[in-house]
Amino acid sequence: MVYRSVPAPTSAEIRSWCDRSQIPGDRPELSATAASLIASGFLTPTGRAVVVRRVSSGLPLPTVLAGFGELRRLQRAIAQAESQTSNPMMPGVVSAVMRNRLNGLIRRREDAHKTVVSAKGVFAGSTRAIRRERRENIYLEIEERERLFGGLLYTPTPNAAAARSMREAGGAAVGRIVGLVGQVASRSGNTQAEQWADELLGTSQPEASPPGTASFLDGYETILFLAGHLYDRIVNNPAWRSDHFELQRTQVNLHAELAEISSDVIALRAVRIDLDRAKRRGGFDKDFAQQIDKREEALRPVWSELIDRVQALGEVAHVVESAAVELRILDEYNRAATIDDRIDALISRSGDREVSVDNSKRLTEQVRSGEENLRIYRDVLQGNISRLSPAPSIVLPERYEPDR
Repeated sequence: MVYRSVPAPTSAEIRSWCDRSQIPGDRPELSATAASLIASGFLTPTGRAVVVRRVSSGLPLPTVLAGFGELRRLQRAIAQAESQTSNPMMPGVVSAVMRNRLNGLIRRREDAHKTVVSAKGVFAGSTRAIRRERRENIYLEIEERERLFGGLLYTPTPNAAAARSMREAGGAAVGRIVGLVGQVASRSGNTQAEQWADELLGTSQPEASPPGTASFLDGYETILFLAGHLYDRIVNNPAWRSDHFELQRTQVNLHAELAEISSDVIALRAVRIDLDRAKRRGGFDKDFAQQIDKREEALRPVWSELIDRVQALGEVAHVVESAAVELRILDEYNRAATIDDRIDALISRSGDREVSVDNSKRLTEQVRSGEENLRIYRDVLQGNISRLSPAPSIVLPERYEPDR
């Protein structure tokens, strides 16, 4: 069997991916934990600390049955439907069906909202239990859960912006809507109706990404997804949870690192939105435009630092996966040693001990080699961990206006 680990991306590769808003390769959607930690970037520092503390302690967080990636697609479908129904030129009969479908999508979102905000069975329900959780700083207040749900609506999800989002969320209803559009078009000869049908079916727009590529709305979402993806690769790896890396696990809180990266990315994006808006409105003034350019220039090191922090996560993931290879090999050696012990018992009864001794020496040398490699991985991981977290958190405005 051949064991492989995924090479860590370089900072230049991460920057290029963010510039294109695309990451090569088929990427699984984020785990519920990673999505929640990223969404905690929308919370106040106190609320974010509660989310991190609960994850670190193994306590549950709100989740939805379909997954937060599906919640993101639902939000995209709602945005598309709202855009369609706001068109004053749409035929009345089609608009009525579209509004009915939009109401259905909104009801699904409200069900998810209740699940996350009420969080029955997740947070304390009685007054006494709530007081206890507050004393232990593990109770997420209702206002913070509202913010968490708002963040979860924008969970970084591969190819969530594809034109087919409405069709996937609408199912048979979209077919009925398109049928009505077609009827209107045939009776009136209205080419606009045909364009509406194309938009609903996604036939007039190219796919968001080529096969084998994950696409996102912008570079900020791209880097958030990559950070969450690397987090999942690390924490779900048995090597990271093994005794070999017990010391390293105490030296860095990966849950807090992901939450802080998310908070800084969201704050940075909010500042960039404000700068772009200010430049559009007052860019006619040369001095004002130059001032905006200077502020944008000052933000570039912040973006570079975030890229380096995510790249450090990639290095940790690579080292942990390489160590997992060694652990699996050592496990196979240990199983082989068990077989050799049984063989040794049989051979000892026949008076021949040399084969067993040779096998023991061979296995001992192999295990020592594997353990030496693990020591090397621990040393390398120590250096990678030192690149995480020491930088002070960036204090930026909290306002954030994500694209739909």
